Amino acid sequence: MTTGTWTPEATAPTPPDSAVLTQAAELGQADADHFPDQPLAELSALQPWMRRQHAEWTGLLAPLETNTLIGLVRFFTLAEHHWAGWEGRDRNPVVWLCKELKTRGEFPNADLTRWIKDHTDNRFLPYGNPLA
Repeated sequence: MTTGTWTPEATAPTPPDSAVLTQAAELGQADADHFPDQPLAELSALQPWMRRQHAEWTGLLAPLETNTLIGLVRFFTLAEHHWAGWEGRDRNPVVWLCKELKTRGEFPNADLTRWIKDHTDNRFLPYGNPLA
């Protein structure tokens, strides 16, 4: 008797819509001490996007306003730190968000960088993996 192999589908998750990104950005702008202990159901669509490639994020980030991007930086920093299963490591969306902010001349930003470092244990934030 032989056994076959099972290969999971390699399809990308459905891209989050702008309303979900805006809601996440608003949550990220709130005081870090009041960030929820559990993921909000409305934001669960973002969890599969924690380790997606830069190319997959580019089209999602370009149309967003700068303040929304900064809110998302804060959201994904806190989500990774507070919520199990939201680990992004060197592909945390914060890296891609900061790259987008850099194209707009808004990064590096000493205050935002300090805030990120103060609220994460991820050594790759905000610049990504230097060896990649």
